[in-house]
Amino acid sequence: MAEAGATRVIGEDLGAVPEYVRPSLRALGIAGFKIPQWEVYHEQVTPGEKYERLSVATYTTHDHKPLRALWEEAFERPTATSEQSRFELAKIALFAGFDPKIDKIDFEKDFYPAIMEALFKSEAWIAIVMITDLLARRYRFNVPGTAANLNWTRRMQRSVAQLRSTRNVQARMRLIRDLLEKSGRI
Repeated sequence: MAEAGATRVIGEDLGAVPEYVRPSLRALGIAGFKIPQWEVYHEQVTPGEKYERLSVATYTTHDHKPLRALWEEAFERPTATSEQSRFELAKIALFAGFDPKIDKIDFEKDFYPAIMEALFKSEAWIAIVMITDLLARRYRFNVPGTAANLNWTRRMQRSVAQLRSTRNVQARMRLIRDLLEKSGRI
């Protein structure tokens, strides 16, 4: 922390973490992560308003499937892991205030706006959205536990200028801006 100077330190307290880690991070003034679908206590998804202020909320990291990929796997192109994808999406749906039986709702019109709003409304100090989730893309940058030559080599398929000129990206960015303003994060 001394070396970080004015830069804030964030602790990666994800996965199988000993019970003393989060209290120790708090005592040091270091934010930890809140991944809504993993924040489950007594089989209940923890609502965003219960998040500690000193936390960083996000649905995915570089080690997760993007939300759009989960959705496609769960509902549009079933695979051997579709059941797990539905389970993860159901927890995200609960976090956003949906009934966990989400197979009848539309990703673009209903699910995406609601989950982004829930993330931004959480009490977390910072809400982060991976670029793939921001743009609702399905591709990954990393697949943990593999030695694939594609890990960490993936790049965005379009430049920022190309993305900016696309109507659906413009509409998505307006939605995100509106949600950020509504939540007070702008």
